[in-house]
Amino acid sequence: MRTKVNAFIAVVGVLLVVTAISLIIFSRGPIYGQAAEDNWVPDLTGNWDSPGTGYSYHDVIEYPPWEPDYYPEASLSDEGYVIITRQTGRVFAGTYEEGHGVLTGVILPDRTVSIQFFEPSETRYFFTGRMTKSGNTLEISGYVHMFDDLNMFDEVGNPLCGTEMASGYVQFIKVD
Repeated sequence: MRTKVNAFIAVVGVLLVVTAISLIIFSRGPIYGQAAEDNWVPDLTGNWDSPGTGYSYHDVIEYPPWEPDYYPEASLSDEGYVIITRQTGRVFAGTYEEGHGVLTGVILPDRTVSIQFFEPSETRYFFTGRMTKSGNTLEISGYVHMFDDLNMFDEVGNPLCGTEMASGYVQFIKVD
């Protein structure tokens, strides 16, 4: 009987140790394909594909407002890749739309990424997402919101279009 009790205590002890180790490992949170270090900052420089899905209102000033458009296969850079050209620590910058637009961004310690996009036509995109890594593929997925104050007029001063707004879900996938 004493042998069975000792064996039971040994098994319970092993289970408690394994459970404690598992809790310590899993309480550190997701690892994102790297060591679970708060300082992990990957090199973001290079070309990024930006597939997404979105919708927009072409003129939110006009009343009644235009019907929204749905874009099941959109991209933040219809004319090429989003290119991150430089990075200093957690802060980075680059271009999109074949260099006609610029972007700036930051990687926060929890791997949230915030990016601002600007085009000379007054278009502004604001993106917030989460960075993950699977194998060798680095990806940032999240939500983008756009504001475009076009203020375009014909030759006699009649407005051609007004203010456009859009939102959507975008994935940035590093391709090189």
